[in-house]
Amino acid sequence: MALEHAILGFLSAGPMTGYDLKTRCFDETVGHFWTADQAQVYRTLEKLDQRRLTRSKIVPQRGRPDRKLYTITAKGREALADWLRQPADIAPSRDPFLLHLFFASALPDTAVLELLGHAREGHQRRLEHLRADVARDIDDWTAATGRRRDGEIRRLTLGAGLAVTRGTIDWLDDCIEAVRGGLPPAQDGGDQICSS
Repeated sequence: MALEHAILGFLSAGPMTGYDLKTRCFDETVGHFWTADQAQVYRTLEKLDQRRLTRSKIVPQRGRPDRKLYTITAKGREALADWLRQPADIAPSRDPFLLHLFFASALPDTAVLELLGHAREGHQRRLEHLRADVARDIDDWTAATGRRRDGEIRRLTLGAGLAVTRGTIDWLDDCIEAVRGGLPPAQDGGDQICSS
């Protein structure tokens, strides 16, 4: 399971709480290609602890609830290394926007343009975030840990996010141009959506 291995990978950099993993790692570091909600992170940490891939300890805090700090074990490092050596499958895509667009033929052109424009704005914001915040975070992380190789590998994943986002914006621009050029009129019923 990729989430387990992602958590082991983050813990290989040092001990963290579930909250740290969610906010600093999944939200801020790899959010452009992998997400996890807080409940998933905590459930997975419990499983990793049970399998002795991590160990946890309670750290008391003055005036605040105790923190549960997780550390990767030698067995966890082995599991992470084994996973890293295996080639990754290309995951099937599930894109809600493309599903909307696929069924949008019943909408007037103005509504299709609005749908495309909204998607383009979202991807433009993502591109700006990737260019500014994520790049800075990688530099800060590399400076803080002194692990330059890790920073450069993370920069490669950032490059993928930038390339995909720029490509998507180009494709959306082409779609907007095609709709502005005029689509064939919508037809009532009888159209076959799925191939036979």
